[in-house]
Order: sequence, then C-alpha cells, then structure tokens
Amino acid sequence: MLKQIITHRKSFFELSRNDFKAKYANSLLGAVWAFVIPLVIILVLWFVFERGLRALPVGDVPFMLFYIPAFIAWNFFSEAFSSSCGCLREYSYVVKKMKFEVRLLPVIKILSAFYVHFFFILFAFAVFMAYGWMPSLYNLQVAYYLICLLVLLLALSFLFSSLAAFSGDVNNIVSVILQVGFWATPIIWSSDSMPPKVQMILKLNPMYYICNGYRESFVYKTWFWESPALTAYFWAVTLFLLLVGTYVFKRLRPQFSDVL
Repeated sequence: MLKQIITHRKSFFELSRNDFKAKYANSLLGAVWAFVIPLVIILVLWFVFERGLRALPVGDVPFMLFYIPAFIAWNFFSEAFSSSCGCLREYSYVVKKMKFEVRLLPVIKILSAFYVHFFFILFAFAVFMAYGWMPSLYNLQVAYYLICLLVLLLALSFLFSSLAAFSGDVNNIVSVILQVGFWATPIIWSSDSMPPKVQMILKLNPMYYICNGYRESFVYKTWFWESPALTAYFWAVTLFLLLVGTYVFKRLRPQFSDVL
C-alpha cells in the first residue's frame, strides 16, 4: 500500500483534495466550513466552561490552553474515523473497478481530514503564543503522536469500513462510540481528579494516550518515553487492531462488489 501511494502520489493527493472539496461542494462557503465548524466549537466550549461556568485554571494552565491540544487531536480522530467508515459505500462505483486498489479509500479519507488538522495544529501554536507560551523542543513530539493517531485511524478504518459495507448499523455504532468517547476521554476535564482505579480504566482507551500526549507536548513539557508502560500498551493495542483490521478487510474484499 505504501509503495502504491509513493508511486501514484500525485493521483493519490489529488483524490484526497477532491474528496475534501466534495464534502462542501453544495454550500456557498465551500471548504471554509471545514475550518469554521471546529473553530465555533472551540469558542463555544471556551465560553461555556471558562466564562459561563467559571472553570478555574487547571493547575497554572488557563482552561483554553488546557483543552485545545486534546480537542484538536480528538476532532481529527472523530472526523477521519466517521468519514472513513462509510468510504466504501460512498465510492461504490470505484470499488467495483477491479484495477483500483480499494485499500487506498480509507487512507484518502484520513488524508482529507488531515488538511484541517494541520491548520489547527498551527492554530494551537498561535493561541499559545498569544498567551505568552513560546514554542519549545517538546512541541516536536506532536509529530510522534500524530503518527500514533494515523496508525490507530488506519487500524479502525480498515476494520469498520469493511464491516460497514455489509451493514449500515456500523455507522450508527461508530457515532455512538464517538459521542461516548468524547466525554470519556479527558479533553475538557482532567483525569488527575479521578480515583486511581478510574484512571486505570480511562487509560485503556487508546485516544487517552494521544489526547494526553498532545497536551503534554504543548502544556506539560513531558517526553513520551517518560511513560513507558502506557506507550507499550498503546502500541500493543493499536498494532493488534491493525492486524485484525487488515485481515478482516482482506478477507471481505472479494465480496465488496456484490454487496455495494
């Protein structure tokens, strides 16, 4: 798959750009909505929790700076996961072409969502600098956590997209997972206030590692190798999901043309 992406990289990136534009093709502002909607959510959460509910700074960190890194990681995950799950049905006319490598469809959806994520990484740097927090070497490990997020998305998209081709209920299940996951992941709240047993349960969620990692890269200045057990657990779970996802996708691939 990587070889095909590199060989046909121009066509691959063109497909991802077209997919990105197609989402908002029927709206007046077009692709601008892809950036406006997350910005509005960020401002609403800031207003509700910091201004409305008078949320105190988490430690010495303003609430805005505390939740933005974790939020942009979750926003990318949510958008890429939900869109990649329905990619086979959306591009059913392509799936039926035997010469097209169907495995690239989930990757195209993930890359399409990445364009917005890259903008919000830059946005996070701008907000932190506006608060007087200058960039540091710790920010570089955002690239590492981004790789973690991409591998996790690949694993989940292969698994759920192949299952969604056979049943529309899978997309509803994914919606429930994302709704529950947003509140079960420490994005707008800190897990430090929870009992140790609850914290252990929360850490079973792979997105805990990534959202917390984004926050540590921007806020707490902590390297990822300082949590070896959590890092080992994340990669063990993610690689297992990747093996399962690619296996299921490969086994069900011959039947996609019949069910779509």
